[in-house]
Amino acid sequence: MKEETLVLEELKAGTKEIERFSNNFLELKKKYPKKFVAIKNQNVVISASKLEVLIELLKEKFGNPNDFLIDFVPDDKYILVV
Repeated sequence: MKEETLVLEELKAGTKEIERFSNNFLELKKKYPKKFVAIKNQNVVISASKLEVLIELLKEKFGNPNDFLIDFVPDDKYILVV
């Protein structure tokens, strides 16, 4: 039961991070164009141009990069094809 509660808490936290990314996408595009960002507690904590660099910075500062939402922020020239 304890493990299930922990998983549910992590899922809820992850959902909030995704909402932060979605709701503030235009602001993030202005501030972090063509960058990878790591979001925790609904705040960008680190950004970098390369994913490998971002992950290394997260490991150095915080330990486990899996505790963060990591996503790429495109600039206005990127087109999403679905």
